[in-house]
Amino acid sequence: MELAPIPHNEAERQGIITRMRIATFDAEPELDRITSLAKRIFDVKSATMTVIDHDRQIFKSRANFEKLESRRDISFCGHAITQTEPMVIKDARIDPRFSDNPLVICDTPVIFYAGMPVHHHEGQPVGTLCIFDDKPREMSQRDIDNLKDLAYLVDMVLLLRFAQFSQKRLMQSLDEAVRQSMIDPMTGLWNRRGLDEILDRELAPEGVPLTEPCGILLCDIDHFKCVNDTHGHLIGDEVIIRIAGMLKNHLRENDIIARVGGEEFVCVIPGITRETTPKIAEKLCNILRNTPINTSEGKTLGVTISIGATWIAAGCSNDNRKAIFEIADAALYRAKQSGRDRVVFTPDVNEQHNKGLFEQH
Repeated sequence: MELAPIPHNEAERQGIITRMRIATFDAEPELDRITSLAKRIFDVKSATMTVIDHDRQIFKSRANFEKLESRRDISFCGHAITQTEPMVIKDARIDPRFSDNPLVICDTPVIFYAGMPVHHHEGQPVGTLCIFDDKPREMSQRDIDNLKDLAYLVDMVLLLRFAQFSQKRLMQSLDEAVRQSMIDPMTGLWNRRGLDEILDRELAPEGVPLTEPCGILLCDIDHFKCVNDTHGHLIGDEVIIRIAGMLKNHLRENDIIARVGGEEFVCVIPGITRETTPKIAEKLCNILRNTPINTSEGKTLGVTISIGATWIAAGCSNDNRKAIFEIADAALYRAKQSGRDRVVFTPDVNEQHNKGLFEQH
């Protein structure tokens, strides 16, 4: 039997697992959906998302599998995390690495196994998405591609889960005076100072390449001065609070939302694709357009927003954050100049001036 190898960067890998807080048995509904889907797609006996901890493998998510953990040294997944492509064992009984493995010569044997590493967003493998059965199986190239796609979804779930903790950890680490200086008191969102701080923690400090793609939405309430002039500043404050609530309710918990001006908001959406960024912006415009605001004075106001959006690719330089937000601001200006209540997603015309800084649609 060939014992599972230890990666050369094991200490770094274990440090990442500790920071991600995934070596637990906590329920993970999003991961459970993926393992259940894997079991159905491949019509196998079981599927798991497995974390390779120090001396054990933890079955973080399980589809038709009862164990919570087992020894790392005899694990199939301990081998799989050292590879860049799926490890496929069609029949472990005739594979010299596994033929006398305790998991193969038991009453409930693992005969077929296919596992794809899943990763922290910095690229370190933390575990696998794997499928297995008690009889031999074949894997077509299409099956392998499907397993890789499902493993990528696990990567995204882990990324969003980690990002979700980032803002919470920041809040917990601040004393009350500092915390209040970073929060907009009216809406409870980050203010400009808080936005800069969380961007350093959530994305990357300035000068460090971005570890994930990111959408940026700059939102401005249309004709807000008219709201204040017509209905008074108290009603204007209610409008700001309602729109802040709409943004929080319709974006994810880990997305970064800040109020950076009287009627201006910034939404930073980590892990989003370039194609999805304008769709999210359009969704927010549509929701507000179709949801009149009822004020405390019994008035019903129809309020809209304009949004300037851009998108930054993973791996791009983050050495000029001001320029990135200037692109979104220019897009917002065009949205307001062209009629308001709309999204302008900056076209790909900036590469000559800021080559390598970011990509735009």
